[in-house]
Amino acid sequence: MRVAFPDQMRKIDKTIIEHGVPSLLLMEEAARSVFEEIRSFNLSNAVVLCGGGNNGGDGYTVARLLLCAGVHVKVVQCYVPSTVDCKANSTLYSSLGGQITIIGEKTDVEELLSKADIVIDAVFGTGFHGELESGVAQIFDFVNRLDVIRLAVDIPSGVSGFDGSISKSCFRAHKTVTFGLAKTGHFLYPGREFCGDIVVGSAGFPKNVMDSLAEPEVIDDEMVSKLIPERAPNSYKGTFGSVLVVGGSNIYTGAPYLSALGAFRSGCGMVYTYTPKGSATVIRNNLPEAIAYESRGDFLIPGDIEVLPKIMEKIDSIVVGPGAGREKESIEFILKLLQSFPDKNFVVDADGLYALSNDLSVLARSERIIITPHIGEFARMNEGKTDLKSFIQFCVGNRTTAILKGASSVLCDDKGKITINTTGNTGLAKAGSGDLLSGTIAGFASQTGELTKSAILAMYFMGRAAELSIVSEPCNSASQIAESYSLVFKELEQK
Repeated sequence: MRVAFPDQMRKIDKTIIEHGVPSLLLMEEAARSVFEEIRSFNLSNAVVLCGGGNNGGDGYTVARLLLCAGVHVKVVQCYVPSTVDCKANSTLYSSLGGQITIIGEKTDVEELLSKADIVIDAVFGTGFHGELESGVAQIFDFVNRLDVIRLAVDIPSGVSGFDGSISKSCFRAHKTVTFGLAKTGHFLYPGREFCGDIVVGSAGFPKNVMDSLAEPEVIDDEMVSKLIPERAPNSYKGTFGSVLVVGGSNIYTGAPYLSALGAFRSGCGMVYTYTPKGSATVIRNNLPEAIAYESRGDFLIPGDIEVLPKIMEKIDSIVVGPGAGREKESIEFILKLLQSFPDKNFVVDADGLYALSNDLSVLARSERIIITPHIGEFARMNEGKTDLKSFIQFCVGNRTTAILKGASSVLCDDKGKITINTTGNTGLAKAGSGDLLSGTIAGFASQTGELTKSAILAMYFMGRAAELSIVSEPCNSASQIAESYSLVFKELEQK
């Protein structure tokens, strides 16, 4: 599903207006989509909180439509109308007998809100940044405590439309109606939690204009269905590629096993592992389908590279790092490995990321590496900066593709295009989930040959498998979630 950054949406609005569609007409269409959602609740008493910009203009238009439909509605003016369209719709609403209460009249405002069936937030919109002023924040705190339906126009006030960051006391919506395209901030935490159900009103927004000016996407069933590798009935194990998992140490013995499991469950034909003895034993005992090679010592060292060329002849994709540890020699091994086989696809996670933080130049020298850090790992690689803008700049600057893992994981390619995954639940908040993801990416890459598409598949699959699992979220684990991959494949086949 195509989505937009707020500045891209503003360019879309500007382009449509320059092509001859009046801005007031766009505002009317946007407000009508909000009005239709409100009308579906069949309520009789509404309060609209209006700002002074065009989001406020949407609010005044919604209030007018409700007034004309016979709904008892009042506007709380949080800011004096300041844009041309906001002034016009405020005047029109008032001319039809619409009532306006000023926010400074606190007692009157709280009395109005207490009697409402629904409160509509049209104060800031997607251009918000910084912190809410105390007067507005107090009103939002009051509304959020009421037993009332809360609906946001475009995005809840106090939530960034860019990265989902929030101000204290922002509006908490049950439903958000946005226009043209949903915004990236709707799907990123913590803002995602404040948006409720998201409805996109697209009337008046030409698809070709939106597609040409907005690049971000949110992974959905349609996207994933197009990316799943086909499985011809006359296939054999070599048809579906091969994965090598390189990692493990005398302490972290299970991580390579989970990566190997993810590779198999994603449809890969052959899985090999190269690990110290402890990890090899775990793999042989739990995943007999894998071919487990042993390294010489308790952890990986640069000399281990010597035995890999013969193994690499059979390999399409490689997972590097799970459980490898942080011994100086292991770091040297990982950096050397990433530069020794330039024709192979690499997925780097866990201790592989720690090794890379010692020499990021390795990333820019290869187009066949994808990294999968969580916030803490990325902070180490990027001088402590973990915000979305910094993440995009990191990927572009280092000419690499990366997944920033979290409740809403973000994939960014080397050109700065982002793809957001929203599947998953707290069952994934367990040790081993990252190992499973890295193996899943490599498994799909062994079949498709493309890391970015495989990353999209893997993020969706692991998240959806967690959602479909019969195991409760607190009790779930990476190995249990892997067993639910079959349910995801079957679900997509049915759709």
